[in-house]
Amino acid sequence: MRVDTLFLRNFRNYRYLNLELDPHLNIFVGANAQGKTNLLESLVFLATGSSFRTRNEEELVLWGEDSCTAAAQIIKKQQTEKLLVTYCLKEKKKQYFSNGLELKKSAFSGRLLAVLFTPEDLLVVKGAPQARRKYLDEIICRFSPLYAYSLSRYQHILRQRNQLLKKYREKIIASPELASWNIQLAKEGAKIIRKRQYVLHRLGLLARLAQRNLTGREESLLIKYRTSLPKEFLTKDDEIEQALLRALQENEKNECRLGQSLIGPHRDEIIFLLNNRDARLYASQGQQRTLILALKMAELELIKGECGEFPILLLDDVFSELDEKRRRFVVENIEGKIQTLLTGTTAEGMNAFKKVGKILLVERGEIKYNDPRK
Repeated sequence: MRVDTLFLRNFRNYRYLNLELDPHLNIFVGANAQGKTNLLESLVFLATGSSFRTRNEEELVLWGEDSCTAAAQIIKKQQTEKLLVTYCLKEKKKQYFSNGLELKKSAFSGRLLAVLFTPEDLLVVKGAPQARRKYLDEIICRFSPLYAYSLSRYQHILRQRNQLLKKYREKIIASPELASWNIQLAKEGAKIIRKRQYVLHRLGLLARLAQRNLTGREESLLIKYRTSLPKEFLTKDDEIEQALLRALQENEKNECRLGQSLIGPHRDEIIFLLNNRDARLYASQGQQRTLILALKMAELELIKGECGEFPILLLDDVFSELDEKRRRFVVENIEGKIQTLLTGTTAEGMNAFKKVGKILLVERGEIKYNDPRK
């Protein structure tokens, strides 16, 4: 999979951009706050229908304008497809198009596949459990619309159940209404837990290999999925569903007293163990950065296995922070087979790539087509 051309109108600080991309490597250099990350954001916007930097989509629209557009011509499985997303400021509405045909977001997301690596990804290791759940959910949603539907359905059921618990507290204990929500929560929750376990197992094997290669076999990575259930290793949807339902019933009084749901995949945790020690607590920042890099390399392979081709890779101001050994590892894994867009304040460290591709200078929302090395 690759992006042939990227088109932006009134997106962030780009009034107009029509950019042809190199099929292998595109390096965007320039001072801070010039628009380098905005380019990667526009591609994530096309891939997912959402920004990775803000929930307030009004920020995407160039100041003084009433709408923004991001579009791209992509090649996947030797087929050409034109993708377009618009956001209207006045109506607060997004529209999604593929080859001129308007689609729902659920049908649009995943047509462009992208793996993004930013400095903020360290929060996946050292942040709250919610960051790790979100990270895993976003990976799965890229290639599984059914999972995305189950996740959306589960979140709706959870909100309704929590509202019921907060409103009625102990009055709702053992009621038919709460029993009904328990059944629905257990059914959708089981699908989510099982899919997370399956994907995390595959991702963990790939990341374990990458971590060993990155550290010269000095560090061993193990990723565990910890549920809120008494029994951790259930392998079938119906077994997980029954275990969830029993746990909900057993914790009903406590949940009613507190007014919140304490059992389910929204409370589960992902544990990263480096040499059998919790990376969140004991790993140095350098070790955590290496762990994230291993995860990103594993993501690429996982998506290739699920979808039949590699996604594009977006590296936002992280390559220059890697030492020579880690740069070389990234290059060996991506060069010639994965289209990569990389940002940085300088072209420092880019000589690790054998094939240069395009090096473009970004200034105030404009792309300079001269090579800044000359």
